[in-house]
Formats: sequence, C-alpha cells, structure tokens
Amino acid sequence: MRTLLVLVTYLSFSLLCPLITNAAEFLSGQEVTIAADETWDGDVYVSAQSVNIAGTVKGDLVVCAQKLHVTGTIEGGVFAACQQILLEGDCGRTCRLASQVAEVGEGAKLDGDLVAAGYSLTVNQDAVISGDLVYAGFQTLLRGEIARNVWAAVNRAELFGGVGGELSITTAGSHAPDPLMTDEFWPGTPLVKIPRVPSGLTIHDSATVGSKLIYNSPSEADISAMAKVTGPIEWIEPASPGKEPQQKMDYAWQQIKRFLTILAMGVLMIVVCPQTTGGVVEQIIQRPIASFLAGIVAVPLSVVMSVLVIALIVAIPMGFGWLDFDGLAVAGSFIASFAAVTYLGSLAFYFVFGAAVITCITLGRVVFSDHRITSRGPMILMLGFGLIFYVVLTCVPFLGMGIFVTAILFGFGGIFLWFMGKVLAGSAENRPRAATDGK
Repeated sequence: MRTLLVLVTYLSFSLLCPLITNAAEFLSGQEVTIAADETWDGDVYVSAQSVNIAGTVKGDLVVCAQKLHVTGTIEGGVFAACQQILLEGDCGRTCRLASQVAEVGEGAKLDGDLVAAGYSLTVNQDAVISGDLVYAGFQTLLRGEIARNVWAAVNRAELFGGVGGELSITTAGSHAPDPLMTDEFWPGTPLVKIPRVPSGLTIHDSATVGSKLIYNSPSEADISAMAKVTGPIEWIEPASPGKEPQQKMDYAWQQIKRFLTILAMGVLMIVVCPQTTGGVVEQIIQRPIASFLAGIVAVPLSVVMSVLVIALIVAIPMGFGWLDFDGLAVAGSFIASFAAVTYLGSLAFYFVFGAAVITCITLGRVVFSDHRITSRGPMILMLGFGLIFYVVLTCVPFLGMGIFVTAILFGFGGIFLWFMGKVLAGSAENRPRAATDGK
C-alpha cells in the first residue's frame, strides 16, 4: 500500500505538473535534430515524429514525438510523451517520461529523479540516477545505479545493479504470463530493444540494496544468496481474491464498452460537425502548448458560464414579470430554460465524450502526419487508431486519471482557440467592409 501511495503522489504532482518558463524555443516537423555543436539557451519544446538531441540544451526539454533519442546534455529536466525514449546523455534535473518503452543507456547520468510510466523501462549498466526512481508499468530491468530509493508498481522486475536506499516494489506472481509486446511491434528499426524480464521479482548476485527491501507479490521473490541487502527483507503477500477471473472478464468488458461508446460518440461528432471537429484537431496539432494552457483557462470559464446560464433561468422570467408584459414572462422562462438545457447538455457531452474524441483524433493525426484532414473518412480512421492508444493508456495504473485530465485540457483549450480564431477572423473581414461602406 505504501508503494502505491508514493506512486500516486509522484505521478500526480510530478509527471503532470505545469511547466513555467521565462524563455522557450518551439520546434516541429517530421524529424527534429539538435546537432552536437549546437547550444540552445532556455527551454526547448519539440513536436515531431523523430527527435534527436546531440547538442546542449541549457533549460528543460519538452517533447511529444514517436521517438526521442538524447545523446547530448540537458541542463534542465526532460519532460517527454513518446512511444520510444532512449536517454544516453546527461540530464541536470528530474526527468518525467510517459512512453511505451524507455531506456536509460550506458553511461547516461541523470542528476535528479526519474519519474516514468509505460510498458517497459530499462536502466542499463553504467547508467547513474542520482535521485529516486518512481515507475508504474508492465516491467522494469535495472542494471545501473540508483543513488536513492526505488518505488515501483509493475508486473515483473529484475535487478542487477545497485539501489542506494530503499527498494519498495509491487509485482505480479512468478507464474504470470509472458509479455505480448516484442521488438517486431515497432515499424522499421526500433530505437529501444524490449528486454525479456522474468515474471515476478528477480534479484541477481551483483545486486545491492542500501536499505530495506519491501515487495508486495503473490509469490516469493527470487533473491540470490549473493545479493547484498543491507536492511530487512519484508514480503507482503496479498490476499487471493475469490472471483479474480470474473473480475478480469468484467474489467475487459467495461473497457470494450467504453471503447465502443467513445467510438460511436466520435463518429456522431464527425458526421454532424466535421468542420468544427477537424478545426479543433488542427488547432491542437499546430499549437499544442497553447492549446494545453488555454484549456487551463477554458475549463473554469465553462463552469462560470454554466452558473451564468442557470442564473438566466431565474433572471429573465423575473425581468419580464417586473415589466408586467402579458405572456412574455412565460416565453422568457421557456427560452431561458431551453438555452440552459442546450448549453449544459452540450457542455456535459463535450466533457464526458467530446474531449476524449478530440484527443483520440489528435493522436491518430500525429501518427498519420502526412495526411491532413480532408473528409469524414480519414477523420474516422484517425479516431479509431487514436482511440486504441487512449484506452490502453487510461488502463495503465496511476496514469489513467492523468490522461483523462490532459484530454480535458487539450479538448477545451483546442475548441477555445478555434472559436476565438473564428471570432477574430470574422472581425477582420468586417472592418474593411465597414470602411468601404463609409466611403
């Protein structure tokens, strides 16, 4: 339980915390590279399919891509959401990673903490993490050195290297099924190799733990007699649930129903309002950081607007009643109630389904970056592809709520910027026309 509480705290407040910067550079494209002889002052934000950092970044590095490869020096921290991440350089502060597969390469030095979530995490030999390691995912392979503590919740884990402090970990049993994801999963040449980690917790001869070892697992860990564990070893064996197979079936059926529901609502949005849906997605693709930040403003603003709309239900009838126009009080009440129901219903729909649909189409649009949204057909294809990633990511322990909140912020921020762009464009068209009419 302690491991789970620590992971919730770290991943809620560290992985999803907003970034505040004084100066920043924004880069995008098919492939973005910072060469070894380049030095970038301040923070660098990158949105691309492939990102290679061989030079020096004096601030933080913020990346949204399919592949991220760092061989240079990041004096700040790394904030990345990618399919594959390979860190082989030096990082001056805490790194926060969300990826399917991540690897800290040989010789890499991370001066802060490493907070990560995904399918697989590897810390190679001669890699050094000067702070804590906090990880939630399917598996982890630790060959390097972690100077302080390790807190993890995984299906399987293997330790060859050293942990300077406490090792607190939750794993599945030693007879858990083999992983389904392999290197052949990646199109083309994979940036990161997916290791085969045995089920449960395995601690080898070369492993060292500087403090106590606490592991929560249905079966006893495979701990070598040659491994050096300074503190006590505590095995917490969870109670075996009596209806585990039925619970798994119920959970799988819930995810299938959720997938089909979001898919149906997304198709409805695309068919009814394709231009608005496509415009919001393109807005997020072109201005991801601005859309996220706008969402922080748009979400509370929508709540304020809801209060104002509800207030109109009372204000309009009262206003007409005070004026004592026959029949207008009833008409005003009807109009106000209709407007309130329409607005609040639309807001509730967008909050529950619309933001998730926009996020899914955006994920698909990132993958199919060579194809712009030209009709309903491609948009539905992007929705289906992105929805797979969305459902899988929201099923990752401790990550689902973060993905849901991120989708809400991007969805509301994107539609806010799209609406403001339409308003400003309409004002710009009307100004010359008004001047011509005056002449």
